[in-house]
Amino acid sequence: MTLAGLDYLSPTSISEALEMVSRNQGATFLAGGHALLPDSILPESHRRHPRPSTLIDLGRIAELRGIEVLEDAGPPHGGDSGGAGRLVRIGAMTTTTDIEYSPDITRTAPLLSKAAAVISDPLIRNRATLGGSLAEADPHGDWPPLVLATDATMHLRSRDGQRDVPASDFFTRDRTGPGTGSTTLRPGELLTAVTVPLFGDRTRFTYLKRMHPASGHAMLGVAVAVTVDADQTCRDCRIAITGAGAVATRAVRAESQLVGSDLTPEAIERAANAANDGIQFIGDAFGSAAYLAELLPIYVNRALSQLATPSPRP
Repeated sequence: MTLAGLDYLSPTSISEALEMVSRNQGATFLAGGHALLPDSILPESHRRHPRPSTLIDLGRIAELRGIEVLEDAGPPHGGDSGGAGRLVRIGAMTTTTDIEYSPDITRTAPLLSKAAAVISDPLIRNRATLGGSLAEADPHGDWPPLVLATDATMHLRSRDGQRDVPASDFFTRDRTGPGTGSTTLRPGELLTAVTVPLFGDRTRFTYLKRMHPASGHAMLGVAVAVTVDADQTCRDCRIAITGAGAVATRAVRAESQLVGSDLTPEAIERAANAANDGIQFIGDAFGSAAYLAELLPIYVNRALSQLATPSPRP
């Protein structure tokens, strides 16, 4: 599908795509198209983005797709004992379905494959890409909290070189990025890949969300990764939230309530009660800010309680 009045370009390499965007003012990269194309046909007053003058379709760039386990990419995350691979690299144009069914993802980062299975519906998953979702940074998107919870790194490339940005620094609140939310992406810069550290048997994951009945987006979503010591004391914790505010964020105060504690009902309750700290809730027609503020501690409690008695790893 292309739109009248737009130029359409289809590069076959990253360098060609970066050259094209540098030569075409108002150009936009096209990934899966589920945010950009519907938005482009709306009346100007209803659009979330300016209508681009040129679409640069990334679909023919093979180097932007694929999943690869990097065996010698450094020590295991947080000292957790892992297997052979240290990082899993996911190309930005890799689809949600590819992640859902990848044996490498299931082995090295099982949170991602499990979460992919509950993103929207199969038709969307077959087309939607990891990089497109992260660059869009939709406040109700599923992938932003997942990369925050897994401590992923975004790999960005422009004609000036490459930047590696931790997920914790990628999402911002200043609305400078190209998507619905805000990211640290600069004009002419392309998200090329995401790397996720391998976690070992002492790290537990889950993703819970209240699903929007029409879009399948998260009205509210909670992604959690907890690493425990041999005595089951929490050594490290990341609790990432989507759907509550203008951008996905971590519940840092809630995390601090758990580190150094066992995952007891009392510790979980303390963490859940602190989950709202620092979040500026933004409601919509499907859930007011007050409703989301009531819901978030419940979902944090459920997620942490689930991890207190974990299921066996695949």
